[in-house]
Amino acid sequence: MKKTWAETFEAATPWVEFLQRDNLFDVPYSGNTGGVMVVTDANIANNFAGAQTDEFDYWPDVSESEHDFLETFEWDYNLHSRLRKKYNDYFGLESKNFNGADEKFFQASGQVCSQVIELMFRDIKIIFNCYANDYFPPLWKRILDVYLHDGFPCGWNGHYPEGRLVVFSNF
Repeated sequence: MKKTWAETFEAATPWVEFLQRDNLFDVPYSGNTGGVMVVTDANIANNFAGAQTDEFDYWPDVSESEHDFLETFEWDYNLHSRLRKKYNDYFGLESKNFNGADEKFFQASGQVCSQVIELMFRDIKIIFNCYANDYFPPLWKRILDVYLHDGFPCGWNGHYPEGRLVVFSNF
């Protein structure tokens, strides 16, 4: 059974505390390096975040795939408006100090908006949905763990489920 928003918010305390920080990615990634590929070069990270090659799967296809979610998983389609209105536009994400990580990705991609912010908007919604359903697919458990250890999950090296999660460490 899906949790109420209050129950979800309480269960997500570590995630909420991360999102409430004014400074993000201000220290090196400190999580487990087993099963992940840690990169500090934004050009490499950006390539994994948005490129489609024969060598590795396209990150949005891997991370947005619903095949890892249970059939009973209930998506909260009102979550976006709740996070925009009630929680200061995703905890003020666009005004955070990313300690240059967003600028590095912006320069590497040449896009109008940093992929760090774009991907984080998506990840925030999916992670809250996981808390609400009390179910984290293994990939999303790893993605959450990367964030909580100051890394930015940005790609997949290989062909999913084989391969490794790519983590950008800002330092």
